Amino acid sequence: MQTFETSLHYRLVRLGDSDPLTKPMTFVEYMLGAFADCAREESLWLITMNPKHRPISRTLLRSGPMAAAMTPPRDLFRVALLADANAIAIVRGEPSENVAMTKHDYRVVKRFGETAGWLGIEFVDYLIVSTRDDLKSHIFNSWRQAIAG
Repeated sequence: MQTFETSLHYRLVRLGDSDPLTKPMTFVEYMLGAFADCAREESLWLITMNPKHRPISRTLLRSGPMAAAMTPPRDLFRVALLADANAIAIVRGEPSENVAMTKHDYRVVKRFGETAGWLGIEFVDYLIVSTRDDLKSHIFNSWRQAIAG
């Protein structure tokens, strides 16, 4: 019989204050440098946060075509639960400057939002961020901002 132990490993990627992530631009700034290795393809990231919306971690969940649509909720929430997250945000890295929400994005928001609700985790936002030039132009779209009007 084999016995496995699960552990969560954090790697420091940037020093600085851990300000609350409350506005779309704060999420975009938090993602600076994250897309360096996958800027030429779509990627899906999870940001986990504590109850005060201070970030715990950012995790690359999947990269490649249709990364968001192809990621099952269990993969995303496994990370959120292991991080003991009270809130999450999802970031889709888009290699072009087209950051408009697609029908697939709306399905992802609905699916992940419902699952978060069942687990008692606040679903804060879903952002699509252009990964061109590692965000120097800050081209992005926020689902939360769009529904707020």
